[in-house]
Amino acid sequence: MLRSIAHLSRHAAAALSGCILVMHAAMAGDAASGARLAAARCVSCHSSTETIHSTLPLLEGQPKAAFIAQWRAFRERRRTAPVMVSLAQELSEQDVDDLAEHYAALLPPRTTASDGSDAGRALVDRLRCADCHGPALQGTNAGAARLAGQRARYTAWSLQLMRGGRRSHGAAAKPDPLLADLSNAEIESLAAHLASLR
Repeated sequence: MLRSIAHLSRHAAAALSGCILVMHAAMAGDAASGARLAAARCVSCHSSTETIHSTLPLLEGQPKAAFIAQWRAFRERRRTAPVMVSLAQELSEQDVDDLAEHYAALLPPRTTASDGSDAGRALVDRLRCADCHGPALQGTNAGAARLAGQRARYTAWSLQLMRGGRRSHGAAAKPDPLLADLSNAEIESLAAHLASLR
């Protein structure tokens, strides 16, 4: 019952996010300006080639709506990483649109599948990740993040936070009942599988 309620509330949240983002999406983003801004403000932490920040997300391939939704969450302090909260206050709406346009046009770098990928594939099906994150888990225009190709360490860390109620997961209750029964080993397998996708 709890899983059904969580599942339905996620769909409602996705629809609401889509409505909230319509006005923002009407603003045209400039990918070239976004690339320059990314080089100056983002890649030192969110580089796709450096491993020093492996618990920070890759931004390549994130749908524009998902990028904007996360920026808004930091600006409104619903997410609280100090560096990002500060940056979210500094960036203009046009800056964010430009960055979102730039990152949406890129693909995450390909990674090799790890040992956990078969078990992770089964978990993707069991948890019905595609219902919110799109059939190829590449995110949606309603604001759901891309999971395909995301760093495994970042995904595992995020899932552990959501499981423990220290980070929201869409409109799910905190802690998220959908993730409550996942073991650390299952989370690692799920994250490894998602990282192997393109």
